[in-house]
Amino acid sequence: MPVTMNVSYPADGVAVIAFGDPPMNFGGIELAARIMEGVQAADDAGSKVFVLASDTPGYFIAHWSLQFIIDAMAMTPPSRPPARQAAIFEAIGASRMISIAANNGQAWGGGAELSWGCDLRIAAESATYGQPEVALGIPPGAGGTTRLARLIGPTKCLEMILDGRPITAREAHSLGAVNKVVPDDRLRDEAIAWAAHIAQWPAWSLDACKRSFRDGMDLPLEAARRSEQAIFQQTARRPDALALMAEIQAKYNAGADSYEAAGIPRLS
Repeated sequence: MPVTMNVSYPADGVAVIAFGDPPMNFGGIELAARIMEGVQAADDAGSKVFVLASDTPGYFIAHWSLQFIIDAMAMTPPSRPPARQAAIFEAIGASRMISIAANNGQAWGGGAELSWGCDLRIAAESATYGQPEVALGIPPGAGGTTRLARLIGPTKCLEMILDGRPITAREAHSLGAVNKVVPDDRLRDEAIAWAAHIAQWPAWSLDACKRSFRDGMDLPLEAARRSEQAIFQQTARRPDALALMAEIQAKYNAGADSYEAAGIPRLS
């Protein structure tokens, strides 16, 4: 069956990039290219947040295509993955938009690594995550030893990549690899609702928050603080940021509390 990809816009500032390559969504050149097309379409439409979601029941991405790796390694010299395929793991994180991976089932190998490359992750109760590459005679190659270690720490990351067995969505959540776990039949709706909440904030502040976080991840603390402060100064001097802060200050002056002034939902 052909790879499918559909981009929809269910809420203001939100895009859902739904893909499918039945029966198991093995990652490959065409699937990567189509997802990248969806990301570009979402960006062109002015989206602030996009959700990556699978239309194949039970599978986000089973793992990356072994046949692709076999064919690439058989070349002399060994071929690097085509640019559009390799770029997906970097481009998702580099995008100015906030990315949310919505795992509806199996996300192992490259599927897990695509999730680790997104900014946020939401999973169905039945979902699993795994780095089984050790059983295939290879190490993870797209973030399983790097991004995952930064998400859950070196001890659990090394355990996952050496043990090879998958973990449940609940375990992934307890480790800090996943932000939210929801009932299977609510996954897409919950992902969209979360994306819509985030998309209400100004695009410039979302971009600044993401850049400050990602730029500082690999820097020593003092260098990260300098980067953070530079991005803060740059953003806080924007006329639209100054106007928004003045508007919120006026609400404080009129007697509003912090929830009302900033438009933040109250804790339930």
